[in-house]
Amino acid sequence: MKKATSTILILALLMSVVSGLTGCKKQVLKNWYLEALDYYGNGVKNGFYDEDEYPNYKVSGDLKNKSNKVGYLLYDLDGDGVNELLIGLIDNGAKTKFTSIVIYHSDLGPYCVFSGANGDYFYLCSNGIIKQEITSFRTNVPELYYQFDSETNSFTRIEGDGKYFPMLWELTEF
Repeated sequence: MKKATSTILILALLMSVVSGLTGCKKQVLKNWYLEALDYYGNGVKNGFYDEDEYPNYKVSGDLKNKSNKVGYLLYDLDGDGVNELLIGLIDNGAKTKFTSIVIYHSDLGPYCVFSGANGDYFYLCSNGIIKQEITSFRTNVPELYYQFDSETNSFTRIEGDGKYFPMLWELTEF
């Protein structure tokens, strides 16, 4: 029994070292976002009663407001072939306001990276660039732009003033 256990441990260690050396990373499932869609869709329709059970999903007041029409967009922000999930408002605006941006984080699984929980909105510009609009009491805040990199599971702040323009996107309603 000891020999079998030690053999299994050695094989597991070798597999982890080999995958680390070859640059293999955790494979992202094609439809990773289905759980997140289910969570947000049920919450929009029935109320967000289980927020503490899902700490990776942040919820803004806009999503809780029953008078708002809410939808989602699947969009590959960094061109890696994997869609990210953007949750937003369906209204008559000239650009789509997003309140939540959910990515697949290799260590955490589905994870809400940006949330309008503090009143901010996010806009999708060309080339997957995200513009943040700060709407709370903070003043003299520059326009903030971010670019997603799935290799690092992060958004990098980039220079964007006057280069990128928020667009109107068609959302699928929940």
